[in-house]
This record gives sequence, C-alpha cells and structure tokens, in this order.
Amino acid sequence: MLQSKQFDLLRHGKPSLTGVYLGRTDAELSLEGQLESEAALARNLAWDLVVCSPLSRCLKTGRWVAQKYGLELLILDDLREFDFGDWDGQRFEDVYQREAEKADLFWQDPVSYPPPNGELLESFVKRIERAKNFLLERVEQKVLVVTHGGVIRCLLGELLGVKPEHWSRIKVDYSHMTQLRFEYNAEQYWPQLLSSNCKTFL
Repeated sequence: MLQSKQFDLLRHGKPSLTGVYLGRTDAELSLEGQLESEAALARNLAWDLVVCSPLSRCLKTGRWVAQKYGLELLILDDLREFDFGDWDGQRFEDVYQREAEKADLFWQDPVSYPPPNGELLESFVKRIERAKNFLLERVEQKVLVVTHGGVIRCLLGELLGVKPEHWSRIKVDYSHMTQLRFEYNAEQYWPQLLSSNCKTFL
C-alpha cells in the first residue's frame, strides 16, 4: 500500500555571526533571525513532529515552535551543518587571503578537496541520508525540520541529482522553506520537490 510523508524544511534565521564558514561553530540566532523564523511559522500546517539540529541557531526556533503548537521536539545530531574544520567560524576573505588555492579547490570540487581537518563530503551525505531514513521510518506523516542551508542543499542535491560542486547554485535563504514529499511502500520510496526557498509554506 502506497503511503505519503512530507518534510517541511526551514533554514534557521539569520545568525549572530555572518560572512564566515559557519558549520559546527555554535553561533546564536540573532533577534532579527528569530523574529523572521517566528513569522514564517505563524501558521500550524498540521505538523505532527518538530525536528531540529542541536546547534543553537536551529534549536531556539525548534523549541519555540514545538512549545507554541504543543508538538514533540526531536533533536537530531545528524542534522547539524557541514563541519568546515580549520576554516569553521573564520571569515571568507581571511581564509581566502591565507589559503586561496585550497579555498578555490574546495568550491570547485568539495568531494576531492575538503577543508583542512574538515568533514569529508561523503560522510556528510551519509549522515544526512541516515537522518532522512530515520524520519521516513517514523510514524509521523508531516514533519517540520529546522536545519541548515548545507543540509537542505544536500537533500535537494540527492533528490534532483545535482552534483555537490553545484550545490551552491541552489538558493536557500535564512528563514525560507523547502518542502519534500515522499510516496513510499515497504520496498522503496519516490521523492518529490513541492516547493523551494519560499517565504511561506504551501
């Protein structure tokens, strides 16, 4: 029997730290970012679960929306942002001044040239896939996921067949939404992109 599950993905609001490689660095959510996220989630679209990354810029909104609508909150470590290693928390221009060649290679081919001491993209993809499969196996049918730009780009890249070196072409703004639907049975599933980078959910 064919069943349906929907993931409503919200990128966290604007953080207190911008213009940097922001991965594992636990920057707080700015006031502007929190207000924009709350505005985006002003309507409860029949969600039956809230899931979020453990990093503060996601967790604050996840806790807020779960409390507002009386929903269970599930914190998934696998939904944290890509780890940029030695570059994490460093300004883009500072990294480029010091290591221009390495930075260029990373953006051109992130699979072959990860940041120094950073996460391997293969490992990143595997943990996002693990988180997705975990949520697909749960009973909830409509899940709100508060997460990061890199996570959303990874999910879209895998769904649409976009190579990692082109993920940066996928626009994912702060406090904007992307919706995925999965039709599935006991043996396989068929994913669909419903909306991408919208200010409000459909």
